[in-house]
Amino acid sequence: MSPFKHLLLGSSLLCCLTTQSWAQGADPIIRNNRPVSATLGHWTAEAMANAKPKQIPTMAGTGHHPTASTAMPAIQGTPGVAGGMHDTQLPQSAIAEIENGSPIPADGAYPGPHTTFTLDPAYGRAVTPYTAYPYSAIGRLFFTDPGVGDFVCTAAATYGGAALNIVWTAGHCIADGGKAKFYTNWLYCPAWNKNKGGVNPAFGCWSWAAASTKAAWFNNGAFTRDVGYVALQPTGTVLAENVVSATGGLGFAWNWGRDQNWIHMGYPAEGSYDGGYIVQTNTEHRYDDAPDALGPPTNSFGSSQTPGSSGSPVILFWSPGGGYINSNISYYYAGQLGFELQGPYYDTVICNFWKTATGWGGAC
Repeated sequence: MSPFKHLLLGSSLLCCLTTQSWAQGADPIIRNNRPVSATLGHWTAEAMANAKPKQIPTMAGTGHHPTASTAMPAIQGTPGVAGGMHDTQLPQSAIAEIENGSPIPADGAYPGPHTTFTLDPAYGRAVTPYTAYPYSAIGRLFFTDPGVGDFVCTAAATYGGAALNIVWTAGHCIADGGKAKFYTNWLYCPAWNKNKGGVNPAFGCWSWAAASTKAAWFNNGAFTRDVGYVALQPTGTVLAENVVSATGGLGFAWNWGRDQNWIHMGYPAEGSYDGGYIVQTNTEHRYDDAPDALGPPTNSFGSSQTPGSSGSPVILFWSPGGGYINSNISYYYAGQLGFELQGPYYDTVICNFWKTATGWGGAC
């Protein structure tokens, strides 16, 4: 029996599978109307090995557009956290921040400081228990861009108290932003580990049931709304249970002060990385960026992670007991890959999108 079975109750099988649907102005969703065997048959070991890391989108131009550090946009709404393995108790670090104010990282110009390292003994680090929560909630997300080829991003299982089959990622791992074109054929493989041959035998992989992103990304390519999720089938290739029941799921944080320290966990696969291991970056807010006017300014932070880490969770209040997704890897500026990345600020709008996906019963 999965170690999370006694903590996570409920069902998340999506029904009424059609091709894609959305009301005018609503967030689009695509549903899988093909047999699960079609996706599993496509993703052979060779196909996964040949999948290209999804390129992190590059913003045009060479400069940044930071807002003045003394005039950060006011936070609209009350800070909150929900879900994860701590869905009934706010962590002490969050309580302290509400009472005393957020920590003040060293805001400033590019590049932001960070510490990035690979979680694998081959790189001189202690053995990391990929199958133990919360590391088990991080995985590789394979998908197909029809007519173009196969790609891979990073995603994280997330839990809001109802659905047990949701993984969270970037919108650009779900759809071709600004072109209203969905990708397809998603396959999520948690705790991917090169030492285990890639697919972790403890978990296997899960095929997709549905996927969605924000309308502002789908229709307009708005990086401020570059978020998405995949709802997975209730049975995987190894385990006859939902993914969150097997691996656990991270929680979600929104409307927090912009000056934060984060950890993000990804599977970069270019440059000095090969996509075989989880890479951890300890980073902090550096400044705000304004890539578009369809959402609040985004966060900039130092990171040496490369393509393949697209969609990886930027986690607030990380601890051995879990953490809360508070942004995701979205884009960078030309010439600055390997030094700095940007991700959307999670406000009430993004919280409500996560709430719709996970079935969380609270108010954003």
